[in-house]
Amino acid sequence: MTKTQTHLTKFIVFHGHRTLSMAFFTLCTLITFPRLCWPENLVGIEERIANTSLLIDLTVEEPPKTISASGLFSNISNQTASPGLIPYSVNSPLWSDGTSKVRYMALPNHSKVKFSRNGKWAFPKNTVLVKSFYLDMIRDDPTTRRIIETRFLIKVGQTNSWQGFSYQWNDTGTDAELIEAGGTKRYKIIDSESPEGFTNLDYVFPASEDCSSCHTHGSGIVLGLRTSQLNTLHTHGEQVAHQLQTLNTLGVFSQDIGDNFDNFPRWENPADTTATISGRARSYLAANCAHCHRPGGLRRTNIDLRYDTDLPNTGMINVSSQLDDLDEFNRRIISPGNAQASILPLRMSSLNERRMPPLATTIVDSKGVDLVRRWINALETPTAISNFSAIPSVLSLRNSYPNPFNSTTTIVYTTPKTNRVRLTIYDITGQRVRTLVSAERSTGTHKIQWDGLDKLGKPVGSGVFLIFLQSEDETRSSKLTLLR
Repeated sequence: MTKTQTHLTKFIVFHGHRTLSMAFFTLCTLITFPRLCWPENLVGIEERIANTSLLIDLTVEEPPKTISASGLFSNISNQTASPGLIPYSVNSPLWSDGTSKVRYMALPNHSKVKFSRNGKWAFPKNTVLVKSFYLDMIRDDPTTRRIIETRFLIKVGQTNSWQGFSYQWNDTGTDAELIEAGGTKRYKIIDSESPEGFTNLDYVFPASEDCSSCHTHGSGIVLGLRTSQLNTLHTHGEQVAHQLQTLNTLGVFSQDIGDNFDNFPRWENPADTTATISGRARSYLAANCAHCHRPGGLRRTNIDLRYDTDLPNTGMINVSSQLDDLDEFNRRIISPGNAQASILPLRMSSLNERRMPPLATTIVDSKGVDLVRRWINALETPTAISNFSAIPSVLSLRNSYPNPFNSTTTIVYTTPKTNRVRLTIYDITGQRVRTLVSAERSTGTHKIQWDGLDKLGKPVGSGVFLIFLQSEDETRSSKLTLLR
């Protein structure tokens, strides 16, 4: 019996009071994607309903004064979206003082979006993009979560202009009012880690004119709704589905984009510890900083933090700051292998006027700062700066892409020396599905595709699979999800 089968057998024995299928489901919930093992509906939403509720034409009317008057919710007490609004989520969210967010797009009636694989999407006139912000009143306790803000980003008629508006919710969560000039409200958060037992959060509500600081023309104005951000799963009630497939099936796009997104761009989730540290950090910086730090952006220093910009071309590696602060100790924006001597994480950690990002946050994202620091510390050699193409020091399995997949996925692995390696796919019960590699491989990075077929050339069903990479000295494993 293999080590994988042994672990899985122990799991099933431990859950012997359940049926095998229940044990299987429980194990799936422990491996990355809850409720993903037997998705009943891979589309998520079966039928597109015309949006006739949230309709705002800024060329002829002012924005509604309250959320209750906007048509956003059919039931405002529990924030049930009106029919026709399409929910979505993003791979790499913007940090907003630890709030959770719920997002919708409201396309008038049955209007369509012009899809772009690598560029910005083109939205129909009077599109309304919605983002609501929720705050845990007890730190990290979702049961205490309450809504505090809703933002609209509205396309102005047939023009290329967009306007943003912020609505502040009352303490009872019964309605929200349009904020004319922005403002700040203090929320008391019960926090067991604080010496006082609570933390005060001074939450910032932006004014309408503040929205253009992030939603710049150089960034395409609409930040979250793009292929690289939506190339992921989304939970629709009890169903989990790939949201690009859902949107395509519903006819949201003006063209058929197919159902194979293997080669579509995708940003990593910064919180996904199975992804590479490089991809996670670059994704975080792209979502939080690249709307300004890019060609054509509103930036104080000449760096480019777009996800696809090669690291040597970002203007950060061993480059002194163009500002007159933080570099008195000969620090660089990024000093490879030495986060302590790098200005980038120091800016992220600061709460004074020099901090980054400069608007709408009053709390340091400690997890984001730690991620960027660990990434910088991993940049120990010039070759590592070039997408970590240095000679690998250990056997490793990198993040497969896409994952989940529905057609083919690319598995990336590295070998520290010329060695015979074996790369095998197992199902969740520990049965071997297929051996993809059993040969000598030279030092470096290698790629192999799996098309979802077993050793007999037959398609396998949806589920979670395990990848095992073995050499003469080491073994590595990772998880992979197939959606049919």
